[in-house]
Amino acid sequence: MQRSSLNHRSLNIQPWFLILLASYTVLELSFNHRLLELAGDLQSAATTNQLNDIEIWGRIVSGLGLALLLMRWLDNWVRSRVLLFLMCCMLGLFSMWHAQKALVDTIVARADAQDLSMSWRSQMSTQEALNGRIFLRGETLLTSPAPPDIRPVMSALWASSVAGLFPEDLDSDSGATQLMSGVFAPQITQTQLVAAYRKTVMTPVVLAASLLFGLLNLCQLFAGLLAWGLNVSGQDRLLQLSKFWLLPSLTLMCMALSWWPGNAWTESPAYRLVASPALWTDKPYLAPFVEWSVRAEPAWADSVAWVHRALLLDFEFTVPFRH
Repeated sequence: MQRSSLNHRSLNIQPWFLILLASYTVLELSFNHRLLELAGDLQSAATTNQLNDIEIWGRIVSGLGLALLLMRWLDNWVRSRVLLFLMCCMLGLFSMWHAQKALVDTIVARADAQDLSMSWRSQMSTQEALNGRIFLRGETLLTSPAPPDIRPVMSALWASSVAGLFPEDLDSDSGATQLMSGVFAPQITQTQLVAAYRKTVMTPVVLAASLLFGLLNLCQLFAGLLAWGLNVSGQDRLLQLSKFWLLPSLTLMCMALSWWPGNAWTESPAYRLVASPALWTDKPYLAPFVEWSVRAEPAWADSVAWVHRALLLDFEFTVPFRH
């Protein structure tokens, strides 16, 4: 039975819940930046264990993010807050662990030789794309080197953004790149191809979920702080009037700030006319994650970098028991 508000203070104005939201937001945004660092490493210094660890962390932090949203939605239906917390954590972790793993595993399992070859070729061309020397089916990607605000995101997601194309769709005016893709192309094993493709798929899936849950819970935190301030100041009437629209309005504003600005990459003819349509046609299950990431990540890149470095001191997100 739903409880009366007289006997049950709303969860979103509880100080302990606000502290939980703040702690989670720091964790999620820091993780988002660390994933960008690993996935965008052009020196291939990221080891298999590091990528496996970051994928595991991605499922965990997304699961906790979902749990915090579920707590707010289910608060009026569960009498015990301890039971609510445990139930939502189990449900969130179980759902996101299996959902992300199943999605990535399924896409990788269905990859054909063309997908594997394209993934490897596009990862090898990331530096040329950053330098503005890549054309997609003759369309211009960048007229100059990528600006600083999109370089980290483009380094991490370039291969993912062109996953719907074929190797011959990538044209470079760099002589070195043409040699490396011709007679001087390196010999690679099937295991390396599969690993490269898994990275191509995993990165946008985990990155998009990470940023989405981080922003949703950040909005939930700000809405809760405003509601708590109204409650403490005795503005009960204003609190009652605002409780239904405060969080939705903050969420809409946050999503608009993430999606609307655009950047030199997403506005380029090569992305708009070639890469994006091809991805939605050939990889419709991957396209939403890529589209959200390439638009939203640049908008928040500086903020998540500051959170990771200043508040979490460049925590590496490794799995301790693996070592």
